[in-house]
This record gives sequence, C-alpha cells and structure tokens, in this order.
Amino acid sequence: MSITLPCSFNIHRTCVLALMLFCGTLSAQDLTVPLFSDSWQATFSNPALYGQAKGRLTVGLPGVSNDLYAENVTYNELLETEDGTRVLDLNQLPGLLGQRNELRDDFSLETLGVGLRGDRFSLGLYHRLRAGGQADYPKTLAQLVVQGNAQFIGQTVEIAPLIAGSSYHEVGLGGSMAVTENIHFGARIKYLSGIADARTGTSGSLLLTTGEENYALTLEQDLTLNTAGTVDYNGLDDVGINYDFNRIKTDNIFSENNGVAFDLGLFASFGKVRLQAAANDLGGKINWTNDVTSFRLAGTDEFSGLDILAQVLEDSLSFVDALDSLQLTFEPTEDNSPYDSKLSATYLVGGEYDFTDRLTGGLLLVHYRRPLNSETAFALSARYRIVDELTVGLNYNARKDATANFGAHVYAHLGPVNLIASTDNLLTVFRQKDSSRAGLRLGASLSIGVEKEEKVPETVN
Repeated sequence: MSITLPCSFNIHRTCVLALMLFCGTLSAQDLTVPLFSDSWQATFSNPALYGQAKGRLTVGLPGVSNDLYAENVTYNELLETEDGTRVLDLNQLPGLLGQRNELRDDFSLETLGVGLRGDRFSLGLYHRLRAGGQADYPKTLAQLVVQGNAQFIGQTVEIAPLIAGSSYHEVGLGGSMAVTENIHFGARIKYLSGIADARTGTSGSLLLTTGEENYALTLEQDLTLNTAGTVDYNGLDDVGINYDFNRIKTDNIFSENNGVAFDLGLFASFGKVRLQAAANDLGGKINWTNDVTSFRLAGTDEFSGLDILAQVLEDSLSFVDALDSLQLTFEPTEDNSPYDSKLSATYLVGGEYDFTDRLTGGLLLVHYRRPLNSETAFALSARYRIVDELTVGLNYNARKDATANFGAHVYAHLGPVNLIASTDNLLTVFRQKDSSRAGLRLGASLSIGVEKEEKVPETVN
C-alpha cells in the first residue's frame, strides 16, 4: 500500500500549511531509562549494559518511544470558537512564532532482540525501526503561506525551510566485556537499511522580493533538496509525497540504501554507586543510491504577474496560465545522483546512588548532536522500589526552552516479564493540547535464568 499526496495550486491555504508543518518524517529523547542499568531498554543507550542484565538470557520484546517538539506553538493556541465549535485557525500561527522555529519528531519501534550474559563476556542482538525528522523554518514562510505576500511589498524576506529526516531499519550486534570486576566496556556495530530520506542541508536560502510595481517576484535561490523514496516530481503542478508503509516490514531490512554506525560505552559499579558513559551512532551514515531524486534551485529568477502567493491558495481561483509561467521561471534542476546522510550522534554520562535498599537517585547528562539544532539535556531522578516487583519514580529535567520539566516512570517485574514505561513530560499526559513537547517510552522483555538473591539469616541473640 502506498499513500500519495498530490499538491496543486488551487488548494486551500489551511491544507498547505498543515502539509508544511506535519509531512516531515518522524532516535528518541529518553532521560530516564538509561539509568535502569539492568533493563533491556537501557542497552540501546549503552552496550556496556549487556553485562548487567537480570537474567542469563534476555529476550527483547516489542517497544516504542517517541519525542515530539514544536517550538513556540501549542495546539490550543491555534484554536478559536465559532458558533460554539472549536476550529483550527492558522491565521494565529505567525503571531506565535519566533524568527526561526523548530519542529522535530524522534521515533523508535523496537521489534525483537536477544541478550546473553556471561561471567565476563556478554552479547546482544536486536532489530528496530528508527525515524528522525527535524525542520527549522522562518516565521516569514508561515506569514507567506497563511497571509500571502502583499505584506512584503518592497521587501526581501527569507522563506527557505531547512529539513533533515530519515527512516531506516537498524540491526545491532554488540558485546560487553568485564575489564575488571567492577568496570565493563561495551561496543556495538549497527547495520542501517534506509527506507526514506529528505534533507536540504544546513545553509540553504530562498530570498523572495515582492516588487512595488505589478507585484513582480524575484527569487534568489541557493537550495538543494535531496530525497530518496519520498517525492514524485513531474513539474510544479504534479508533486507527490509517496510513502509505502509496506516497506516497514522486516522483509525489506536489506535494501540498496545502507550504511553502518558504531556505539561505545563504559559502566562501573562500586557498591552503592554506578557510573556510565556512552557515545551512540558514531560515524553513522547511510548511502542513498536507490530511488534518489535531488532538486537544485540556484541563481536569480523573476516573475512579473499577479499577487500569486496571496491569491493562489484561494478556493475559487484557478491559475493555469500563471502556473505555466511559474513552471518556466522557477523549475528546479533535477538529477538522480547518490548522496549520503549522517546520523545524529548522542553522548551521555550518568550515575546512580542507592540511598537505601529501596531508594535510588540518579543524574544524567545527554547531548544530542542533531543536523540542524543540537541540544543538551539534564535530568535528576529518584525511584523507589515499593515491592520487589514494582519500582516507581519521578525526574526533573531541563533542556532547550524548557528549564522545568517533570517526568515519571514505572518498572515492573511479573515473573520473567519486565515492563517499563516512562515520560519526560508528565504534565503533557494531562494537558496534551497546551504543550509544545510530548514524549513517551514503553518497553517489555523476558529475563530467563535470574539468579535469586540469597537472604542473610537474622541472628537471634
């Protein structure tokens, strides 16, 4: 099954802006789970933790994590009441935005994995689907799409959005070795099989000038859009976003678009204190060679005519003649040359301290080296083991434009079954439409061959 979204020049402005904001592709932020050092989910952040598994054999079950961020915008801010009904009003959007604005969604779908813990050497193998999308767009682009270009008469404005998004299969094989009784070193190699990609690079520009006479448009262009498996382009009047959901199936794990990445990690345990450090997706790169289309906009083009960008989105107008002129003027150069995309490396350092047998505190610092806007996040956590089968906790975390987030987590053991759930944005659970961030992680695993702790008999005087 495939989904094709055709674009035309007499579509309503609301639909166009919705596509601009939400048609990007979806590695997810997680400021809690890496500190659950005996969990299967923590091994995705640090391969050294294969040696800390609860059981001799661990089976990783399906899980999901997602982190969404829309800078300066919440859903409720775009709603207004008309005749007692709440409707989406995108005319509110330009007034909410800063000069540059970020839209990002990081997604991971874990399928199956297996881990073997030995006395000194431990191994892990898994598959998961990952998708990461990031856009950095100027306020003037939203103004142009929502309100038209009449407001910019006699001005030159930047309208280029910068995007970087990929979806791919990841198969990881890693190991952990006990360097000493207390220190473990881990490494992992990951095979990457690309599904779809779209990116502009980090410095593209489209400068639009609206002349004072006859609304003449001048576009100074310096932008390249590389795509693989995402765009069907047959001219400005026939642009399709084509994504085949069948490609998520595991029978497409080995595609012609592929690459590798590496993870490194350290873990140290000294009684009540546990420390770790890791670097993920080092050297990560996918070579896109199949179903590739690149579009290059360069030079300066002019178009003298109607106030196209103000009127082109009205329902009642048809611009066949204008579109023909636009095609001749603004048609991009197209080629099918292969290109590379780099993964966003992640670095973390963290530690845990057992205040009592049941109460544990933690600290985690993570740096996300993303292609457009990098970010550093910090978290303090506390968790309490209510009974042997159930641990609950809270965390305080700070990151870009959000210095006071609060998260919650639950870790449960039902026989051999381990269940984990966490969010770094607890208030979002209750106020989803008033938040610009939303994050969630759910995971499960089986622990087989768990060694029972020997209880020290009490001494009777």
